[in-house]
Amino acid sequence: MTRPTIIGNRGYRGQYPENTLVAFEQALEAGVDVILTDLQMSKDGVVVINHDQTTQRCWDGDYNIGETEWSMLKTLRSKKLDFPDLRMLTLIDVLKWVVDHPEVKLMLDIKYTNDQEIMLKSVAAMLSVLESLPFWRKHIIWGLWGVDWFQYGMETGVVKDFEVVCTTLSLEMAKRFVEFSRNINNPHFRLSAVNVHFVSTWTSAFQNDMIPYLRENKVQTYVWTVNRAEDFKQCTALPITGFVTDHPDEALETVSKLQAEEEATFKRPFLLSREGARFYAFLLIYDFIDRFFFSSWAQHKFAGISFSMLVVKVLKTAHLI
Repeated sequence: MTRPTIIGNRGYRGQYPENTLVAFEQALEAGVDVILTDLQMSKDGVVVINHDQTTQRCWDGDYNIGETEWSMLKTLRSKKLDFPDLRMLTLIDVLKWVVDHPEVKLMLDIKYTNDQEIMLKSVAAMLSVLESLPFWRKHIIWGLWGVDWFQYGMETGVVKDFEVVCTTLSLEMAKRFVEFSRNINNPHFRLSAVNVHFVSTWTSAFQNDMIPYLRENKVQTYVWTVNRAEDFKQCTALPITGFVTDHPDEALETVSKLQAEEEATFKRPFLLSREGARFYAFLLIYDFIDRFFFSSWAQHKFAGISFSMLVVKVLKTAHLI
């Protein structure tokens, strides 16, 4: 049985400062196949590595990255007391590291709050480090949240012959990506996988509709972000190709143990058990979020911004997500 792909979320986020070379090195040492990292763009167009739009959570200053020049951002240092000298990385820093560690792939999770120009700048960064598109096509995976980004990547040619993954909370959005890829019908611009929240795979919609649909279209399934043994157990009973995790060493150990057991079948836990209460609560929360944020009315724009995006921005500003 083939082992699922293990994807280190922001490196080895569970134990080390996220999106730093320390986290990447430790993830590689733990045995990951892919490292997922996040891109933002500074005011002066430098592509940097950071999950949030702001710096406050991880760094010793509170700035909005898109409104701040790199000359200021590069002065920030890690808030982790054990790693006070770590600084924010640029994409070029990480690409140089990949050249030195060609055994690993990098998934670039591009936040939808950026300008799409960040894709052009990312390819320019790759070629400035190593002028070999074949190398980068083997080592870079584009993680995109919207079909319009996939279309932009196709029209500009930046995703040509690269792996492209749809990252989403919504199974409906995943379908839109698959349909777009199928309608293009161009082997140079093909969706290779969807990366969905692990709870979405517990739904009847995923198991009854999405599994055969993805198989039919030869699209693989990754799930994010899985850290608990019981969640791995549920997901390994399904045709999941890869796991995004904060704890890659534990993920590898857990997946190996589960694969050594008899072939599992997906079973919903008993409602009145501790595991069942968590399982069904997560399903309810997921269903609410999916219905709210991806409903047609929540996409209507007021003053140029959709209601769902406005709620996301408020929650991010309050550091609730």
